[in-house]
Amino acid sequence: MLKRRFSQNLIKDGNILRKMVSLAGITGEDTVVEIGAGQGDLTRAIASSAARVIAVELDREMIPHLEAACLAFPNIEIVSGDILAVDMAGLARHGTVRVMGNIPYGITGPIIFKLIGERRSIESAYLTVQKEIGERMTANPGTRAYGSLSAASQLVADVKVLMHVRAQVFIPPPKVDSIYLGMRFRDDAEDVDDALLSFIRQAFSHKRKFMRHALLEVFTEAEVEALYEKMDFPRSVRAETLEPGIFRRMYEVLKKTGD
Repeated sequence: MLKRRFSQNLIKDGNILRKMVSLAGITGEDTVVEIGAGQGDLTRAIASSAARVIAVELDREMIPHLEAACLAFPNIEIVSGDILAVDMAGLARHGTVRVMGNIPYGITGPIIFKLIGERRSIESAYLTVQKEIGERMTANPGTRAYGSLSAASQLVADVKVLMHVRAQVFIPPPKVDSIYLGMRFRDDAEDVDDALLSFIRQAFSHKRKFMRHALLEVFTEAEVEALYEKMDFPRSVRAETLEPGIFRRMYEVLKKTGD
């Protein structure tokens, strides 16, 4: 039985699952970590193409379904636990993995930030997310959907919508449609660390208001004034109007000011 607390909405359509694997470009050289493997439908589709599939599932009642999948596909490994507690580097075994999954709506944000934080072990991620989240992750500055998740995601990865997924495809159908998107992590974002990501979230913490209100909660007025002068910002600048790369430059200025 599916459990609402786990945000379990399964895709059973084999054509759609195979299309997802194809769009992700999974090959026989890939190790794929699947988030929320459920009853193993996507797991089987991935296993048909990948060298190794690590199926992570929190709901212990789903494990027998995954064990059945292992009988047909010996390249499937099961990890029973919470994806937020899984060490991606340990799964990658000194290499990199690719990540796939139908992400539980209730913890989408924490999962995305986990992947960003552990991206050195992740080559790319292909995720089915709530439509609103997908639109936020791919939003342009100056639009209503643009926020900290947009800036953080685009600062470290090329994010692209691969497919729109209607609610009716899921069992049971959620109340909203979904988006299947790809995140290919870039090599030029090595300097984006947890402190910078926290700074981005802080800058957006008073969205629709002047950004200085948010910054003054953690920086002195002198530091903020110096930042605005260095960046040539008007006092009325808002975080949602700034390109992702600008936050990196702001952070570097504030670090030097504080030294």
